[in-house]
Amino acid sequence: MRAAVAAVLLTAGCVSVPQHVRYVDGTTSTETITETPTVSVTRDKAVPGLPPGAHPGPGEVEKLCPYIAAGKDLQPSTYANVADIVGSHVYRATVLPGLTPVGCRFYFYSADHRPVADIRPRTFATAQDAHDALVLTAQHGSEQIAKPNFLPGVDGVLFRTRFVVGDGPRDWAFAFAKGRVLVVVHTWRSDPASVTAFGLGRAIVGKF
Repeated sequence: MRAAVAAVLLTAGCVSVPQHVRYVDGTTSTETITETPTVSVTRDKAVPGLPPGAHPGPGEVEKLCPYIAAGKDLQPSTYANVADIVGSHVYRATVLPGLTPVGCRFYFYSADHRPVADIRPRTFATAQDAHDALVLTAQHGSEQIAKPNFLPGVDGVLFRTRFVVGDGPRDWAFAFAKGRVLVVVHTWRSDPASVTAFGLGRAIVGKF
């Protein structure tokens, strides 16, 4: 049912939830009804670059990400790392401690020192709330591509949104709901058919 929610209701202002109905004769059935979501999500805002010597902005601290290596130079790893996945050298990584659980952000080594990716988790009261927030988050973007059940029991959605200052609402993001946690992965990639954000999401989904 949740796979259908992610795939079908991206353009609807509502979500579908199952309700158990008990009849007078004692029998029961499960029916699906449509409700207005009780959760709220914010629209993405563009993130500026972080040049060498500059202090991270509010809500960021210089620290390696607990979910994935930044790149072979910063955080040696034989596993997938952000630099390889997004195709950009990462010179700096920060943690976003105000998120629950914490988030991460990764910055490019030259030019405008733009962010090349970030990971923004948020924990909700229930798994249904997290899934509703997944739908609403994708609705705020464009060109949604549903990835239902990309991991057994986990739905995701690719979409375009704002990430890098100056790019406009064209950068690809990927969001997935796993249990009570919604994770939104942003990337600097704006290629017409980019699946980079999806690749980064798949690389970290096991950490949540």
